[in-house]
Amino acid sequence: MTSSESPAEGSRDVSAPADSNEAPFDDVITLSTSTDGDGTVTVTVVGEVDTFTAPVLRASLDTQLEQQPTALVIDLCGVQFLGSAGLAVLVETQKSARSRDVGLRLVANTRAVTRPLEVTGLIDLFTIAEKA
Repeated sequence: MTSSESPAEGSRDVSAPADSNEAPFDDVITLSTSTDGDGTVTVTVVGEVDTFTAPVLRASLDTQLEQQPTALVIDLCGVQFLGSAGLAVLVETQKSARSRDVGLRLVANTRAVTRPLEVTGLIDLFTIAEKA
């Protein structure tokens, strides 16, 4: 398994320790990626996905799709806010994954993520799991 972590460009990494429930500061997103032995890539997102942080998420997801993984999992369990820019990134990623024949799954177990998907009717576009 390989992994990497990177805070949003121009932001400091304020990731809380694994045993802490504290959220990152405003306008910070932390992304980590890991690859399983079967080629499935998981991108774990922590923070708020809004107009300022969505481009960072988009770039990371695009990079992963370019590598042609067997599947892409986006773990959104650490997301405290999912705005319209974040929803747009998810929709674009779904289209890109489909055109590349890459399976896409979202891991979402918080209302902060599931509610915007439900309200907009986008939830039906995705395969959603509650655990990675």
